[in-house]
Amino acid sequence: MQIGPHQLANRLILAPMAGVSDKPFRNLCRAQGAGLAVSEMISSNAALRGSRKSVLRLDHSGEPGPIAVQILGADPQAMAEAARINVGEGADIIDINMGCPAKKVCKVAAGSALLRDERLVARILEAVVAAVRVPVTLKIRTGWDPANRNALAIGRIAEESGIQALTIHGRTRACGFSGNAEYQTIALVKQALSIPVIANGDIDSGEKALEVLQQTGADGLMIGRAARGRPWIFAEIDAYLRTGRTPLPVHPG
Repeated sequence: MQIGPHQLANRLILAPMAGVSDKPFRNLCRAQGAGLAVSEMISSNAALRGSRKSVLRLDHSGEPGPIAVQILGADPQAMAEAARINVGEGADIIDINMGCPAKKVCKVAAGSALLRDERLVARILEAVVAAVRVPVTLKIRTGWDPANRNALAIGRIAEESGIQALTIHGRTRACGFSGNAEYQTIALVKQALSIPVIANGDIDSGEKALEVLQQTGADGLMIGRAARGRPWIFAEIDAYLRTGRTPLPVHPG
């Protein structure tokens, strides 16, 4: 799988997870077979830029490339500036968060709340793409709620804005993490776009990974919760997709 000029070792990506996807965990997942590991989200709020958490999240020393950093916010110019700062700190790929369902994020009209304002989505994407020379990617949900699934419209905006890959979690914001992920919307978006589409949601085994690839036609898979406490899931899924068999877990140490 390729994102801009970056050829990934495979099509398996560690999802950005607040409080989980720190540098040690990203390095562990990369060593266990993830083709890419996206950082915890970094706020575009300038007031938080000097905080201890933000400073730690800007440190990518010793991390294998390409380095993908996710940024969060609702103001186009603040997001553009955050992208520039992170590229200056070593980011090879900038990912934009429009999928986080957390109340504290949606309360400030960021994360998945942005899916309700397609004009603002376009302004943010265009500003960030214009601000940096590295590939910009986008992570979304299928919509705000089941009655308002607009992932296809957002995907078209993303492609027109210069976004180079789109990740879709197969739930709406209202669904949170409950119920089963639905993949029909991801398949619909994949059929309509020419940029890579990455499927996310409930991928916890090689069998499930293959099923999701077959249902969606996705170019890649993003794995989040299933990797917590089980970073070798990437090696297991990669082996299954290549051979049809799941190897014994390769534990670190």
